[in-house]
Amino acid sequence: MFHLIDQIATLTDQRDRVALDRALVRVLTELLEPVSMTLYMVMHDANDQRWLPQIVLRRGNAVEVNDPMHADFRLLERIENDTPRQRCLEVNLPVVEQAEGLDGDCLTCLPLFAGHDMGETGAIEIRSIARLDPLALASIERVLRIYRNMHSMFMYSERDALTGLLNRKSFEETFYRSLREDQAADAVVDAGAQSDAHLQRRRVRLGEQFWLAMIDVDHFKQVNDQFGHQIGDEVLILVGRILKTTFRGYDRVYRFGGEEFVVLLRCPDHAAALLTVERFRRKMEQYRFPQVGNITASVGLSSIGASDAPDVVCNRADQAVYYAKRHGRNRVCSYDDLVQQGLLREDVRDGGVELF
Repeated sequence: MFHLIDQIATLTDQRDRVALDRALVRVLTELLEPVSMTLYMVMHDANDQRWLPQIVLRRGNAVEVNDPMHADFRLLERIENDTPRQRCLEVNLPVVEQAEGLDGDCLTCLPLFAGHDMGETGAIEIRSIARLDPLALASIERVLRIYRNMHSMFMYSERDALTGLLNRKSFEETFYRSLREDQAADAVVDAGAQSDAHLQRRRVRLGEQFWLAMIDVDHFKQVNDQFGHQIGDEVLILVGRILKTTFRGYDRVYRFGGEEFVVLLRCPDHAAALLTVERFRRKMEQYRFPQVGNITASVGLSSIGASDAPDVVCNRADQAVYYAKRHGRNRVCSYDDLVQQGLLREDVRDGGVELF
């Protein structure tokens, strides 16, 4: 009885989704003592969907966490229809079968979420010496119910109510957790789970470069004034959809408020980052919004340095947006290019800029 209460407390004591995922693996490890366990999330790039092994518990209780923003999408396993992992998602039930090449270990796959009502898709893959009995499967399902409830609460607190995009409140946390190199130090499993277990955050080195794009819908006040706020809200919802279909599943798209949006993205170089945000600008320009017609957006792009604070990067991108607005709108302007060309002058004392 007390052990069950401790497990519930472990899950409900978390304060963010990453910690919740770690706690889920910890609780299931105590409950099942598996050979290995992997928590998979589905990532997508356009129509290409792949499995990200987000948390991996290996033999000997060594745990590894993979951040989606650092994963090499090209190296991830493609989603295939006829696999235990995929079948458990289709039937929304556990799928149990003999694992291949692991001395007769048993493989159990369970859907991480109940259907797709949480906007994410994932599965848990458990390898055990023997087949999990009905009591064990029932216990896992009870733990997952608590996990799903907590996950839903975090999703609600992180999302913008109108567009479903991430909200400004979650931006700074994501920025520091995903983009800063010194965050590896925080990846240690709570000693209460396994005294000798350590969480190793292995980040795939791709010559990683991160960028922030700030997007402002042009003349949005006129939309509200002419068509009303209800139509204005519909425009924002559609802009959110264009953003989600333009950028990849491992990029982070936020609504900052009003008609302002922000994207954190990973691209190998400046040219690739410009191409990506320019693709969004063209989609906006070509889309015909119901009742309103064509609407454009001005975009500011800034690189993110290893020691940059979120407000500094946002200020740079915002200055680039301001320059775009001043010079015709419906364009992408790069802060780095503007400074290099002498069109903006950086104040190294406080990160401010002056326009010429």
